[in-house]
Amino acid sequence: MSAPDEQDAVESADSFQQQTNEATAPIVLPIEVFGREGTTRTVTVTVSDQDVRQPLKLWLQVHGLTYANKASVSFNSGTWRTLNNDTVSVEGLAKTYGGIGGAFATLKLRLDVPAGTLVAGSNQISFKFNTADERSLGFRVLKLNFLRADGSRVLPDSTFAEDNPSTWQPPFSDAASIAEGERLWRTRTLVTSYKNSANLRARCMDCHAQDGRDLKYFNYSNASIIERAKFHGLNDTEAKKIASYIRTLPNVPNPGRPWNPPYQPGPGLDARPVSQWAAGAGVDAVLDQDRDMIRYMFPNGITKQAIATTSNLSAREMPIAFQLPDWNHWLPSIHPKDAWGDAFVNHRINKLYAFEGTATGVNASLRDLAAKVRAAGYTNYRNELFFPHRLWNQANYEFLQPRYQNETTGKDINYSRKIYSTALWQLVKMWEIMQEFGLEDRQRQLFPTSREARGWMTNNTFDSSPNLLKLPRNNTGINDNGPAMFTYFSMAWYQLSLILYSGNHSDGADRDGQRPIDWGYVHGFISEMQRVGTSTTPTNALLSMWLVKGMQISDTTLKPSMPGSAGWSPRTAADLSRLVMPGNMPGWAGISADERRAILEALLSTWWDKTRQYPASEWWTAGGGATTTEVINGFYDSSLGNRIWYLLPQFKYQGVNPTLINTIADWAKTVWPQADWNQVKNATCAPYQHYVRCTSEKY
Repeated sequence: MSAPDEQDAVESADSFQQQTNEATAPIVLPIEVFGREGTTRTVTVTVSDQDVRQPLKLWLQVHGLTYANKASVSFNSGTWRTLNNDTVSVEGLAKTYGGIGGAFATLKLRLDVPAGTLVAGSNQISFKFNTADERSLGFRVLKLNFLRADGSRVLPDSTFAEDNPSTWQPPFSDAASIAEGERLWRTRTLVTSYKNSANLRARCMDCHAQDGRDLKYFNYSNASIIERAKFHGLNDTEAKKIASYIRTLPNVPNPGRPWNPPYQPGPGLDARPVSQWAAGAGVDAVLDQDRDMIRYMFPNGITKQAIATTSNLSAREMPIAFQLPDWNHWLPSIHPKDAWGDAFVNHRINKLYAFEGTATGVNASLRDLAAKVRAAGYTNYRNELFFPHRLWNQANYEFLQPRYQNETTGKDINYSRKIYSTALWQLVKMWEIMQEFGLEDRQRQLFPTSREARGWMTNNTFDSSPNLLKLPRNNTGINDNGPAMFTYFSMAWYQLSLILYSGNHSDGADRDGQRPIDWGYVHGFISEMQRVGTSTTPTNALLSMWLVKGMQISDTTLKPSMPGSAGWSPRTAADLSRLVMPGNMPGWAGISADERRAILEALLSTWWDKTRQYPASEWWTAGGGATTTEVINGFYDSSLGNRIWYLLPQFKYQGVNPTLINTIADWAKTVWPQADWNQVKNATCAPYQHYVRCTSEKY
């Protein structure tokens, strides 16, 4: 017979094994907590006696915590613990950008597990949707685990299984129910929410792609579609019919997930079919820190060959250290029909899309034109499709410009939402047209000299920036409405512009109707991203990548230019002086001095290879930003000459090859002969009146 302690140990082991066997069915992820306020979901996990005796943290990856106190967690039917930035630790850069209620739609969180909360064996973890804001219907738990003090994970991978959308079935499979689901999608009157019964003018098809393909493309589950339909006033049967219609949409690919930001860049995207591009590389492709971009920009070491102006660095494959907006943040929170009423319905911004009459300047709707061009084999892509879409962009500005607000107008958050949502509506409808008619791989038929194989035909993402929309910094109507949201969403839409519409050899001019990226705007927001939150967030690797792309988009057939035309423009798209401005120097944190020197030298050498192609006479006569009489006064201002005067000694101070610096200074003397460029060549750092001397900078 066993001794009493031995017998207890055997019984305890047998009991634990029995509980383990009972919990062998894997937990299917994500856990969707969708419905009305108070909705809960519970899962059971097994924890060993050894682990429950030590301090543990609950680790979660959650999508959709768009405001504080939206969700709660409890263990074994214990006290509900509300999730907010005071009760959890937010991992990584998500904390910098606001954490819960901030910019990132998907967050990684750690929550202390109080001693005695867990037991050896089976434990229940419950998640609750606490409060609705008339827009949200819940959240998703994408991953979960317990962490020991050393950071190791308690639950093995076998505890979990990923839900597989390819196995999903429609709630109703009969043709009549599916056809009724489509009718409801297109025509059913909706209400604002189950908490507000006011009728909406918009229908489901108005805020989404007209056929609902976005919900299938990004694999919104049946449950999420059903609960959203019920949220807007449909009954359970009607909601299931809509879900059945979406689930059975023919010829619609479904590579995405709701939490993976559309077009999130990452390695390998260009090798995938273009139909998968919008799904992006996934939220896990987001880098932990800015400096991690360096190894992707310079995969074989930091050399000028990696960034030559004759090459093309793919922004589609260049991972970045922040999440782009998820699809929920693309969708307008209020449709323009409900925001502006007949003023929108009767305006050509709507008529160009819906085609109601011929007063729009084109003879068919944009959708009809896209279908016509596709059927004709894209033989007249520019005239038949590009220019009508440029009219649509102009109509957007024409409609919104009189409605813009600013810091002094006193408009409320809802007014900001109306402005922002109108831009998002057009953005979603552009996505719809590009996807439905297969236009994303037609970039070179639209712009024959483009180096990009994929892209959009207009710059809608740039136009969706809160900055371009003149939204108040403290009153954007996005998430928590703080100034961080203004900065982040402005930069996020600018980054999508680089990915979707990189400039096509134009540097900010409305050349041939293109109106591409305004590079100076973006450089300013990259700098501003450093100062979001309570601590400095380095962004100089991101800035370097943008400067490389700015140098590569320049038109090699035209003379050097100023903003307002195409060509080589070191004052805007290729303004390397931004890398050594005092306000941007903290952006090098985490990058070693040797790496910084090598990056600066590679960029400057690339810049010089292009700049020296143009004789001084062209800089004077072709709008190149120079005159023979300009006085270089040492101020860092809008003058190209002053920027070069500023950057050369700064680059030299950072260790860049002095021979290269002196060569450029000798060239500059031929372009700006009024200045004494020997001062630049001989200076430890020139005494610029608005900036500290190089010798006093300790970066």
